[in-house]
Amino acid sequence: MSAIAYITDSKMLELHRLNNHKTMNFWRLSRNTNFSDFSTGDLVFFLSKDKEHKNKSEKGIVGFGRVSRINVSSVKTMWDKYGILNGYQSLPEFKEAILRVSKDKQIPKKISSFYLENVVFFQPVYLSECGKKISTNVESYIYLKDEDVVMKLLSLAKESNDLWSNLNNNHEDIEQEQVIYALYAAHDHIGDIKVSDKIYKKAQRLLKQYVEQHPQYQFVRNSKNEIYRISDKEISFIFYYDKEIDQRYLIGQAYLYKYYLKNFSDLDITAEFRFLNKNDELSYYLNSI
Repeated sequence: MSAIAYITDSKMLELHRLNNHKTMNFWRLSRNTNFSDFSTGDLVFFLSKDKEHKNKSEKGIVGFGRVSRINVSSVKTMWDKYGILNGYQSLPEFKEAILRVSKDKQIPKKISSFYLENVVFFQPVYLSECGKKISTNVESYIYLKDEDVVMKLLSLAKESNDLWSNLNNNHEDIEQEQVIYALYAAHDHIGDIKVSDKIYKKAQRLLKQYVEQHPQYQFVRNSKNEIYRISDKEISFIFYYDKEIDQRYLIGQAYLYKYYLKNFSDLDITAEFRFLNKNDELSYYLNSI
């Protein structure tokens, strides 16, 4: 699982922070949406130009959000759709910000953006404190592909709340993102159980129906036959079971989830497993390993 640390306009961040925005449209001058190993569900961290380390001139990270979708549109369309969630009070201010960073001082026909959810802010945290060196000459963004670095970053962020953040329960928000990040990172390493296309299609259809009826559940990112919900630090999984699937694979899947969730996080994350189409005996065994 990847994350990106993006150099961000501090005035724009302050508007989002003071308005207690939990969602934001993080616009980018480029219309290119092709990022290597980066997609919906990944994290965008905000590198502030004005929060440099007093000893190292290193830019500090002051918040993050999880990518819900990636958009490409004209500036006018983006403003009409998201308004102040773009980080400015008016369309003229939005255009002025774009012109400041445009090399040819022209408004592009189209720009791209990450629509972020679960946005949180905190006092500056520095990547050097997480074992990641960052150049002082970074112009736009850097990839964060090391799970240990990202988990350390989230842990430090949780400890770095300011007064405003404490009023808005950011501690709990960050902890939930730690759990989600550990889950997605675990699945990236494990992958889905390999089954036939016929079983996959049936699993997807039935699991989609279940999610529609139980909206607290959602698909594990990049999975076709696993859904989950989170309650505090417990992840409840539902797998699709078919008699054609070797039960040893399901046992191995549950074991690997428990292994990676323990190793990717310093939280005491627990996992509970059951099957959409029953099988109480196997569920009992998976939860006892």
